[in-house]
Amino acid sequence: MLLLLYSLSKDRSPGFPSSVGLVACHVAHGIRGKAGEEDALFVANLAATLGIRFFLKRIDVPKHRRKGESLEAAARRLRYDALLALAGEIGERTLVATGHTLDDQAETVLLNLHRHTGRTRGGIRARREDGVVRPLLLFTRADLRAFLSMRDIPWREDETNENERLLRNRIRRRELPALEAASPGTAARLARAGEAWTRRLETLDRTIDAALMMAGIRSEGPWPRCLLVGLGPEGAARLLVRAAGVRGGVPGRIQISRAIGRLFGGEARLAESLAGLRLSADARVIRLTRGPSRP
Repeated sequence: MLLLLYSLSKDRSPGFPSSVGLVACHVAHGIRGKAGEEDALFVANLAATLGIRFFLKRIDVPKHRRKGESLEAAARRLRYDALLALAGEIGERTLVATGHTLDDQAETVLLNLHRHTGRTRGGIRARREDGVVRPLLLFTRADLRAFLSMRDIPWREDETNENERLLRNRIRRRELPALEAASPGTAARLARAGEAWTRRLETLDRTIDAALMMAGIRSEGPWPRCLLVGLGPEGAARLLVRAAGVRGGVPGRIQISRAIGRLFGGEARLAESLAGLRLSADARVIRLTRGPSRP
């Protein structure tokens, strides 16, 4: 990705900054020892070869990991925090480009289906509202390795990607290759499905945000029951998923379906668990809280 962006900036392609405006950043998570240090050195040397400014951000993932948070989720959260903080220091409108590929998109779709979240989660967004962009979503890992091999450019592999105790790695190393072998083009079709789900969710998000703004209500609630009824089952489900996500929860499809069924089924009062949180409702108000709901 860095080589491609450097080439585009050097050619002064429309929409890309000059090479002076392109910087490289490596986030060291403090969990891979010597291999992690070698990764950082590799990126620093590449940036020096290209004449690009290089930043190394060190974070202690185990130390700042939240209670109940997986090591991978903590690393991802802290990595994006570090990258976005650097972007803010560099200047307004600075974008953060990450190297997610078409394969990552397909894996994410399968991962969400495994977790029974499916369409409520969507896929990897090509561009996020906070300035994170994914310019390589059109390319497979094989495409990128071929690009590097043709130019005799070395790269490094993260050995933790071979750990099949992690669900994403099992999908990457076993499930997706098996599906692709049985039906070539599966990865591309899954990636398109992820993009379609994401577009649908973005439309729902705009509808939800407009309704919240008009009512003068925070996205995390509490919400008037009439607002969720007005959003309809799909919009209400998306609002609950978003609110749970802010609190670190990831509700499954079955949990969401049950909650929406009760909310729209005419029950005047309800109280149940939702992704480790507590969803409660009376005739007028719906709340999503960390502790047990009060009568």
